[in-house]
Amino acid sequence: MEGAELGNTQTREAYPIAVENFGLASLDELVGDLIIYRSLEPITRQLPGLKSARYQLGLPSRVVPRKQQESYAQVALWILEKAQRQRRATIAELLLIGDTLSGDGHTFQVMRALGAERGSSRDREQSRIDAGRGAALPSACFIGNEKANESEHFVADVATGMFEANRWSQLVDWIRWAAQNGLRMDRNTVVILDLDKTAIGARGRNNRAIDVARLKGLYRTVGSLLGNRFDAKLFAQHYEHLNRARYHHLTGDNQDYLAYICLVLNNDGLDCADLLERIEGGAVQTFEQFVRYVEVCIAGGGRVSEAMRQAHEAVNTAVAQGDPTPFKQFRREEFLATLEHMNNLADDMPAEERFNQEICITQEVREAILWLKEQGCLIISFSDKPDESSIPHRTRHRGKQPIHKAKTHAVGVSIADQLRNL
Repeated sequence: MEGAELGNTQTREAYPIAVENFGLASLDELVGDLIIYRSLEPITRQLPGLKSARYQLGLPSRVVPRKQQESYAQVALWILEKAQRQRRATIAELLLIGDTLSGDGHTFQVMRALGAERGSSRDREQSRIDAGRGAALPSACFIGNEKANESEHFVADVATGMFEANRWSQLVDWIRWAAQNGLRMDRNTVVILDLDKTAIGARGRNNRAIDVARLKGLYRTVGSLLGNRFDAKLFAQHYEHLNRARYHHLTGDNQDYLAYICLVLNNDGLDCADLLERIEGGAVQTFEQFVRYVEVCIAGGGRVSEAMRQAHEAVNTAVAQGDPTPFKQFRREEFLATLEHMNNLADDMPAEERFNQEICITQEVREAILWLKEQGCLIISFSDKPDESSIPHRTRHRGKQPIHKAKTHAVGVSIADQLRNL
């Protein structure tokens, strides 16, 4: 297999698991342009997306579904069916590789249930789904979160199709487990690959590098809007305080929302003490309410710079249009910072430092995906990452590559030999 035959360089050991550097690679090798970011519009023009799916699925206009919503799974299945139809194949099996139970795992459960309902009305010979309505689509979901200081173990549940692992190298155990449970993994199998903290920046191993890039983009954005009035220490305090589950009613677990809230709270021209009191007291419950309150403050004479006023107007307009990525200025800076943290370290850099500062391809995921491609599976990515932080802006980012085309080091533990022996 290509991933195993590449010349590799032993990375100086510091990380608790012995990992190797397999040279430069990109996400393009794994999925090409078959990527659907937050807008639910595929990068490739060969596939339709949300705009086309709205009418057929009866979805409300303008609103972009989020991963936790059933409508997200509906749109995803609709796109997958179109992709398989182009290959003259069906969706007989569903595989998903991700890093979070609450996000990837939840989406998987909804999709396998909806997939069974759709499959029950299709030609059974063609789809190989012989379960009745309501039964689960033949499927398996890998959730990886490396815990290098723990002994290696996984938890697998046939009833739910879930496989939770504390090593990314256990992808080979997951594939073996799926095969033992009857999955054929062929051209009628769809494999959904999560990107952030899975294919790149593996959770538990390399995810800090993604967070570092995001925060770099955020601080650049806020610094440009507030200038010398930017209080970085106060911003960090607000960010850490509000970046918790107890505030998800306000932030929506959305980095755009959290970033904008912290920006506003850093602006000494507004009554931020009153805003915080309203948040803590429950008077401001949602991000929409927060934005409306800021609008009232600015209209009432709150002192803000012209750059800040324009940023607020952009966010306010995006929220009114139902855009889940309203703070686009931040996301465009995040895009640049992400590129800066790909292939930014020397080949012989110690693993610990590389994992903290460079966003790497996860070699185990890379080898598993290349093996599944050889079996004929459709490989496609659905990512909640905003398009603006993944694809260059046509005028502001001229000459820049999209994230999935950028080269970076592929680092991990090879499972290629084990895959060949399955």
